[in-house]
Amino acid sequence: CWLFTGLNVMRAKAIDKYNLGSFEFSQTYPFFFDQLEKANLFLQGVIDTSDKPMNDKMVEWLFRNPLSDGGTFTGVADIVSKYGLVPKDVMPETNSSENTARMANLIALKLREQGLQLRDMASKKAKPAAIENAKVEMLSTIYRMLVLNLGVPPTEFTWTQYNVKGEPVETATYTPLSFLKKYGDEKLIDNYVMLMN
Repeated sequence: CWLFTGLNVMRAKAIDKYNLGSFEFSQTYPFFFDQLEKANLFLQGVIDTSDKPMNDKMVEWLFRNPLSDGGTFTGVADIVSKYGLVPKDVMPETNSSENTARMANLIALKLREQGLQLRDMASKKAKPAAIENAKVEMLSTIYRMLVLNLGVPPTEFTWTQYNVKGEPVETATYTPLSFLKKYGDEKLIDNYVMLMN
């Protein structure tokens, strides 16, 4: 819901500005990177707390909550400003993006396993560089799991803009960041205030 809401703020403006017909930004694309960023945050949190016992409240919380698919408007702004946007037809919904529970459970299970491996490395006095390299390797596994569930996020794509009558207006090649620049809002976090109860 948080991604749909944030993307729809930009969607309405893009439709109005370019007189677009049926148009949506892909929710799957930013969701992919949201999950990857949260996995990185968890693994880094494990590294940062590796000197604390397993029954430490922070360590317990990390392992209880390695990943979530929830978020806020500021999360949309952060992900979109870093990774850009793509149209929905470039990275459409998948079964896993519409029903996230199974994928989230599998990734959380893998993250807990990886977190225990990182703690084991730290307890054996592994060098920080070795721990960092292990974390990067672990993230590549999470990336692959996300690809299998959500698809490969595009780095470049060709897209045709259609007007409200369904007539083609322009075909161009974009990167996600150049698409954000043209159709989205690069300063989403500066242009809106989030009120939350």
